Amino acid sequence: MTADIKMQIEAIKKPSRIKFMDYGDIVLLIDGYKGPYIKKELAIIDFSKIKHVDANEHYNPNSLKIIKAKRTNHLLITRSGRIVCRFDTDDGDHVWVRNDWLKEYENAFGYATEETKSAIIPIGINGEPLGLVLCMRINDEED
Repeated sequence: MTADIKMQIEAIKKPSRIKFMDYGDIVLLIDGYKGPYIKKELAIIDFSKIKHVDANEHYNPNSLKIIKAKRTNHLLITRSGRIVCRFDTDDGDHVWVRNDWLKEYENAFGYATEETKSAIIPIGINGEPLGLVLCMRINDEED
């Protein structure tokens, strides 16, 4: 099941838990940690039943300033038992995200991050952003 369908089902089940940011013809459906970009005409949910939050311009799919990120083979297990994977940017920064959240975007052909490096953005076959997965801070990182 793709991330957009999964999140829309979650919005139907628990509308108080999901929020959305409106970017014109595209919305970002979020649960606080991750979310897909959905074209309004393809949505199966009623956005009037979901809380609208102010759109964060860092995540605007029409004007994203993206930096390529490459998924590495580095994995860590956090204290809570979650597996996180590392992405390296072209300028040498490391970005960590939860692996289970990233697996929701199995149809991604590439990955990027935005200029604040607070999220990984899966990129589709046509170069469009599919959604975002917020990054985790990993302390005491060793190379």
